[in-house]
Amino acid sequence: MEQHTEQITSAGLRIAAVGLGEPKHAQRYCGSLAPSIACYANKTKEAYKAFGLDRGNLLQLMGPQVFAAGARAIARGYTQREITGDALMLGGVFVIDQEGIIRYAHYDAHAGDHPDFAEVLRAVKDWKDARNTA
Repeated sequence: MEQHTEQITSAGLRIAAVGLGEPKHAQRYCGSLAPSIACYANKTKEAYKAFGLDRGNLLQLMGPQVFAAGARAIARGYTQREITGDALMLGGVFVIDQEGIIRYAHYDAHAGDHPDFAEVLRAVKDWKDARNTA
């Protein structure tokens, strides 16, 4: 997300990352990986439950797709850092407008699953275009 911040903010949206853990965890990870993104930590799973995110099963956490995603991340220079919160929770990416309407949702199918960022940007563009024609 950090790499696409300008494209998203130019559409009138802000990026927020929410994870499980304590505020110090959000500051540590976002401070070094995504300094321009607002990062929040939730000690409970309230935010995850509110968006319908769930815990992964064995295949979603240690299956072949997870190892392939890990290999791609390592090839790009990324490494796994300390896990905080519930290591079994799967993530997601959401585009939410100012009225709280979810305009795009991606639910991770497995650990290391991320949407094609072009899809996210398309959702932002579609929202922006619809807003400008209204």
